[in-house]
Amino acid sequence: MDDGGIQQLPPYPQHPPKPVGDLAAKLIENGMGGVDRPTLERRIEQVGYFRLKGYWYPFLTPTPDRPAKRVLPFRKGTLFQDIWDRYVFDQELRVLVFDGIITIEIYLKSFLAHELSLFGGEFGYMTRAGLPGLGYDAHLACLASLRTTFMKSNIPYIRHFRDTYDNPLPPYWMIVGCLSYGTLKETFYRGAPNSIKRKLATSLHVFNPNPNPDVRGDIKILSNWLETIRQARNMTAHHDRFWNESSTRIAPRLPKHRSGSHATDWWGNDWDDFRRSTGPAAFLTMENYLLTQIDGPSWKRKFIDLMHRYPQIPAPDMGFPDDWESLALWRP
Repeated sequence: MDDGGIQQLPPYPQHPPKPVGDLAAKLIENGMGGVDRPTLERRIEQVGYFRLKGYWYPFLTPTPDRPAKRVLPFRKGTLFQDIWDRYVFDQELRVLVFDGIITIEIYLKSFLAHELSLFGGEFGYMTRAGLPGLGYDAHLACLASLRTTFMKSNIPYIRHFRDTYDNPLPPYWMIVGCLSYGTLKETFYRGAPNSIKRKLATSLHVFNPNPNPDVRGDIKILSNWLETIRQARNMTAHHDRFWNESSTRIAPRLPKHRSGSHATDWWGNDWDDFRRSTGPAAFLTMENYLLTQIDGPSWKRKFIDLMHRYPQIPAPDMGFPDDWESLALWRP
């Protein structure tokens, strides 16, 4: 700390760049087996030394004073193929996660465009009354954002609307087509009345304990899930390592456990195995849950097939219990 109470951080230590051949030789000399130097050089050039390091890190030697911290050399018996399998698995997993998010995103756009147009008319978002969840400044920012997106879009039907009509913006069912997930979430979902948000939650079987069908959709859980989906969407789009992600940014809020007579048919108790889970397992289970409501079991089958094709990937490192396929949320 300095005199002002501001923490002084050290500078990043110097790491002079090295030729790819030297990097490959260093790894092999430190116990990375099952690979020759030319092959390892190609993989480093293909992926990058720093990115690949995230996949070989668990194979390094734990330090005595900080077991979670690992350093060279590699543990005895470490094979490059095991490291590469994790990289390829993670790549396939990200593609599958993103594919599922696309289905969810399209569903949200369709649902919100339809319900909001019924609520306030096809151009309802032009007034605050059409998006009652937005304050005055937020609504002005919403219109400015939509106008910018609309004017930049090259989608054929958007271009046709601009060239044909004098309206400043198109109806809901057109404008949603050119919105990013984040913009959709921060404008139309955030601005929607609670009645529409509850209806959306109910359509996705996201419930609270209230038996009244008019208020049973759980907005708090749904809003949290939509935000974790945004985080995961960014991760997968930017190729971040996903398979053993341990931060809370994609950890979904789970429905509370209920006991006694209240536990009968309560969907929240199915999530008990994921309450202390680390890794992406809870997110993947949440994604599967939503996709099952939208599109049936097709995504689930793809995910289970992926896991079966990579039995060497430790499911517990992803936050799954050993018997995860037998759990109610994953059974066929």
